[in-house]
Amino acid sequence: MSQFSRRKFIGIALGASSVAMLPGVAFTTARAEAKKTPKPKTETRSAMDRIKAAIAQWEKDGRQFRADALAADNDAQWDKLVRHYFDRDAFTSISVNAANLCPSMKPVSSMVELVQGLLAADISFPMRGELADASLVNGLGAVKDWFGLGQIKMPADFLLALTANSTEGNNFINNGLVTSGFFDPQKDNVVTWDVNHPTNYDAWFYRKATQGWGKDSVRVLQTKMFANTVTDAERAAGMIPSDPASEKEILEALRRMVDKNTKIVTLSWQSNECGMLLPMKRIVDELRTINKDIYIHADSAQTFGVLDLNLDKVGVDSIAGSFHKWPCGPKMVGILYMNTNTGAAEKFTPSIWGYDEHINTPADYGFPAESGKIDPNAKRFSYLGQQNDATLVSTWMAALFHTGHFHPGVTPARIEARIHALGDKVKQALFKHLPKVFPDFTAKTAYKWITTPTTNDALRSSVFLFKTPDGIGAGDVMKHVYEKHGFAIANLKVKGHDLVRVSPTFCNLSSDPEAVVAAVVDVIKAMQSKKLASNVHTRAYV
Repeated sequence: MSQFSRRKFIGIALGASSVAMLPGVAFTTARAEAKKTPKPKTETRSAMDRIKAAIAQWEKDGRQFRADALAADNDAQWDKLVRHYFDRDAFTSISVNAANLCPSMKPVSSMVELVQGLLAADISFPMRGELADASLVNGLGAVKDWFGLGQIKMPADFLLALTANSTEGNNFINNGLVTSGFFDPQKDNVVTWDVNHPTNYDAWFYRKATQGWGKDSVRVLQTKMFANTVTDAERAAGMIPSDPASEKEILEALRRMVDKNTKIVTLSWQSNECGMLLPMKRIVDELRTINKDIYIHADSAQTFGVLDLNLDKVGVDSIAGSFHKWPCGPKMVGILYMNTNTGAAEKFTPSIWGYDEHINTPADYGFPAESGKIDPNAKRFSYLGQQNDATLVSTWMAALFHTGHFHPGVTPARIEARIHALGDKVKQALFKHLPKVFPDFTAKTAYKWITTPTTNDALRSSVFLFKTPDGIGAGDVMKHVYEKHGFAIANLKVKGHDLVRVSPTFCNLSSDPEAVVAAVVDVIKAMQSKKLASNVHTRAYV
């Protein structure tokens, strides 16, 4: 760590005696080692006090950036932020793959380490109770503010639940709405999108196939890949081009898919498979005018940590997201939001009945099993049994960073603007380098090679997917880019297309978008000239 070392962080949090046990700390002479070591001073601060002390130190550390306003195009200030909050010098590869996985910020990693140390010394129920307050009260409270829900006068865990990841959250949706009886698959239908994540697309079809749902129970908003127009017949069938000129085309297609039997519309707010960013507020407003009771779920794996969500204004019933992607938070923690204004949570029967981080069951909150009732809010998704306290508490650090408690210039809106600016850099790099391997490439016809919208920049952020030339496997390109250039990118198989995906976020330097696209094209040219081998990779990632 620069400026603020890992050892200093843990020393503040655990106390000086604990630091002495860390690797690398040694007595200066053998004579000193031979002396009788005095009894370590007992740490008297509570776990919460030690956690708050560590937070206070990161807040103090961030004051050095108080003059940095972080305009989206101020590369120098953003690069300074990256180098301070991420240990780039220790990375053996540079991730330009935020749509899948990101490095954790230093404050997050340090808090994980702190809590692991606390638990190594004390696994009592009092200790775990303090950690539960840190995650479910303080941490979720900070996430509540991050999501633009701070004005809602109710506990954060009525609105939000910590899950394992977006996959778990999405499956709570496509399972719980059925088991509760809200969705009757014999007469109702759900509208999904063919470039949703598999947990919000394939999962519906698996349930349909294994549970004997009706023929029309799952409807699909379709995407015509590498196209900027659709035919009249395609439009009538509810198809949109991957590069639409306006939001109107998306809204019209959705209107065609919805009827009086539509109970659920479930869409990826930003698609990891085509890069399109949906105008979610306009979609919600449109659907509510058709049927105010339609349940609207926005899979936010690609927008949590990207957009200034302002969920209270958008009006979706629920979202699911993951801290390990764009937020650069802890691994293996997700978030599930339930809109209390629409009574969203009450439409579900949970699939997991255990206890929460306070070691409480629903009965402890006044909902015994014999009553047949459960918390009428997001708490009903919190009874997941033992989770990883270290990562749950560290969600607090991610939320504090994104709301400007560490670097004073950071806000959700500025993060959104910066990520979009990084997307601009990717687009510029693709327009510059793809003509080297696609001689017919032009900016006007970019949609033939790039599936991410390039005509209307409001319909994308920084998730870019594009073709490789015939005979060049995108998986091979991914592997060679990693081995030759040290960049971590992705290969996706989407609707019969073998694609490369790059997706930078605020953990990336301003030079990364140009460098990674140049690396991709360098590898393609080397493969075309047989300097690099083909058929070296067989796995795609989402």
